[in-house]
Amino acid sequence: MSSSEIKPLRILISGAGIGGLTAAIAFRQAGHSVKLFEKSRVLNELGAAMHLAPNASGLVRRLGLVPEMKGGIRVEWVSEYGTDGSLVFEIDASQTTDKYRHPWQLMHRVDMHSALKEIAVAKEERGVPAAIATSSRVVDVDFEENALILENGERHSGDVIIGADGVRSVLRSAVVGGNCSANPSGQSAFRFLLPVSEILADPVTAQFVAKTGKLQVWMADDKRIVIYPCRYNLLLNFVCCHLDARNCSHEEDWGQDANKAEMLDIFKDFFPPMIALLSKAPAGEIKHWQLLDLPALPTWVKGNVALMGDAAHPFLPYQGQGGAQAIEDGVALAAVLPLGTKKEDVADRLKLYQECRYERATRVQDVTRMLGISPTGNREKLNGKPGTPARASGPTTNSIAAGQFAEYNYNHDAYVSACEKLDQFLKEEKERSEDKRCLI
Repeated sequence: MSSSEIKPLRILISGAGIGGLTAAIAFRQAGHSVKLFEKSRVLNELGAAMHLAPNASGLVRRLGLVPEMKGGIRVEWVSEYGTDGSLVFEIDASQTTDKYRHPWQLMHRVDMHSALKEIAVAKEERGVPAAIATSSRVVDVDFEENALILENGERHSGDVIIGADGVRSVLRSAVVGGNCSANPSGQSAFRFLLPVSEILADPVTAQFVAKTGKLQVWMADDKRIVIYPCRYNLLLNFVCCHLDARNCSHEEDWGQDANKAEMLDIFKDFFPPMIALLSKAPAGEIKHWQLLDLPALPTWVKGNVALMGDAAHPFLPYQGQGGAQAIEDGVALAAVLPLGTKKEDVADRLKLYQECRYERATRVQDVTRMLGISPTGNREKLNGKPGTPARASGPTTNSIAAGQFAEYNYNHDAYVSACEKLDQFLKEEKERSEDKRCLI
């Protein structure tokens, strides 16, 4: 193909969250034209902090984001405690870079989102800056015209349409057909942030921040508290998970204002200093998140439309992989659609994207379920002991020990893997073409 025949694809992305922005950066750096449609009026990320596991931190570095320059910090310690404050185990995690090629980092979601947006739209970055349309709620897709349909009636046509519209995805039903909404998992989480300086100033709670870069989990069979720092070790992030049988409306906001007294009552049987720590949460800044789940979808792709991130595979927050897997999806999509891809080849390339990502994302998703809370506990499931996780689907992981799974998960490079898949695909395509010529 001559240079005059190479044309960029028009990429339309529904959703400008972390996954959508990652895909936008990867596509613009590949030489394509990108436009994102975001339903919110202001492009702000909600939530508190997030994990950048080694499988994700290497990818964002390739895209030009250096996490530690934007407040990201390395995990130095991983600790587990019982409800009575007894130490179950503690691991020195400072050497993960040597083991997994890239660092295991923690980052405020707002910092991460802002950094990705900056790269996506910056004029000085490689490729044409992505365009972002806010107050642009996508309500449907026209597969014949490859067009996104907005709530105001506008239609936008493109060569590739990506559904990065989250756990309550509109495009999911269009791609899969029928009602495939994510449902309550039976679990919810209180989330909030506290200044490390405030915790240090109190002799009762200073123990919780005695070590920097510490990820700590306080365990009970039916609830747990996950705590880790972010933003240059200045803030401490809390995720307090518990069983919750309530079935909230799907129309409600994802993060609801929470009742502080209710949170303290749910965790009242924990170590007294922990209760003192939780009591520091400002009443008006605690959010209650209903955790949604979804069995593995039969497909992520239809024609020139593909799902990614939580739209394809929502994650429970027990492995820190929701954002990481969305980032993997974004770079894999761009890898299988390099500059020079013809519009008529897009549908097959999106099927290849699904081949690259489906089994892996489903496996990690299942392990996350196994690590989740339940009335009977899940602590031994990764060691191959009996027990089947609720709503488990796809490839089984009960036979994979925890250490083996970490190797499988953290050492994966989604970009390299997708490029290798594309090379093999093109090689086989060329061989088929040559075989046909020989038969003529």
